[in-house]
This record gives sequence, C-alpha cells and structure tokens, in this order.
Amino acid sequence: MARTNSHKLTPADVFFILQSKEPNAVLAAQLNVTRQAISLVRNGKSYTNVAPELPRIPIRLKGSRIDRNLTTCQSCVEWDGQECFYGFPEAIDEPTYATECSLFRRNQERA
Repeated sequence: MARTNSHKLTPADVFFILQSKEPNAVLAAQLNVTRQAISLVRNGKSYTNVAPELPRIPIRLKGSRIDRNLTTCQSCVEWDGQECFYGFPEAIDEPTYATECSLFRRNQERA
C-alpha cells in the first residue's frame, strides 16, 4: 500500500529524518510526505516525543553566507530580505527550494 501525504511518520521514519543529511525534498520524496512534514520534524515542531535525545536542527547550506550564484530563495526577486513574497516556508527551512520553485526569477541586483 502506497503512502499518501497524509500518512503519519513512523518512529523509524523520524529517527531516519533526524540522522539524515539529505535535503528535505529528497527525504520527502523517499518517505512520500511533504517537505513541510520533514521540516517540522527537523525544527522540533512535531514528533518531539520520538528520539528526544537527537537534536532538532534544520539542515542549512554550508557556511554562514549563502552563495548568491546558487539558485536560492534569497536570490529570487520575490525575496524581501526576510521571507518569500508567496510565503513558502521552504524559503527559510530549505533555501535551495528555489531550484524546484516554478515562480523563481533571479534578482540580478543580488546575483
């Protein structure tokens, strides 16, 4: 039986998410859930009772500065410096979401 986006994660799934270095989109596809579901686990907003000994830390790009030559939410014309104009939560939790965003338009001033 295939999972749907409304499928609840198993404790093994949560443990896997917390130990993985893969981006949210990759894990979401593997577990057949949304990127938001993965993000909520990694940010400690859901399934906090599962593997409480593991840290809840979102996966970020390497380094403290984001390379503006990358296709990131922060290099899009719809980024206002704090968030995406369209309100996509992935813009904060997974900056490379822009590579999959159909609304992405590079801001030449930030490039």
